Amino acid sequence: MILTSTTETVPFTPPWLCNADGTPQEGAPVFHLRAAGVIERGLMEAEISGPYRAGRVLGFELRQAQMAGVQALLADDPDLDRVLGVIAEAGEAELEGRKLSDDDAQLLKDVAAVLVDHWPEYRDLVARAERRREIAPIVALRRFCTGWKNVTDDQRQPVPFAKGLDGFVAEKAMARLSQFEMLMAGNRAYSLQYAGTESGNLPRPGSSAKDPQTSPSGSTPKAAGKSAKPAGKKTRASRSPRGSGQS
Repeated sequence: MILTSTTETVPFTPPWLCNADGTPQEGAPVFHLRAAGVIERGLMEAEISGPYRAGRVLGFELRQAQMAGVQALLADDPDLDRVLGVIAEAGEAELEGRKLSDDDAQLLKDVAAVLVDHWPEYRDLVARAERRREIAPIVALRRFCTGWKNVTDDQRQPVPFAKGLDGFVAEKAMARLSQFEMLMAGNRAYSLQYAGTESGNLPRPGSSAKDPQTSPSGSTPKAAGKSAKPAGKKTRASRSPRGSGQS
């Protein structure tokens, strides 16, 4: 549902607490959420990016950091061209909506694990994306939740809805919410602000900064200067990453 008013609200119940027809089960929590105007949305993003240092991380930023890190750490590695080619291919695959091969996807995970440990520029981007994944839903829910019912804490005790002096959901009420329900409702509140537009790095519970084909997290880190031995054919590295897909 796309809201056209900043006062109209939509109910949200975590999907595992809904019936087959999408209606909430009896006694399930219901969060009432609203969309924001352009200025309010900008203020939300300013709060996320400013005080919490959790601004958007774009796909091309990650790939550029990967390229720089790989060229520095694997300068003398015979598999350098292969790795650079797969990073470039990942950018094109993201734009075209297709998946990498299993071998290429695993290679990217291995490379990302090395870079997180040994390349500060890439590590900082991953850290920022993870901060955003955790913080953005909380900020959105605090700003754009207008009420709730049947909400309980982890001890199944009712949590009364309350607003603070700033007009947003009070900290004492937010603090008692179930962590996963809070993130799910917060993600929905965030997505309402971008309905019909770009997601603005929509965070997803349980996901990494990137989807699996360009994930900055991955398998067990390797030593610096050592790449995972790739399988499959060599890939040309002549193509440069293009596009600005969001992470």
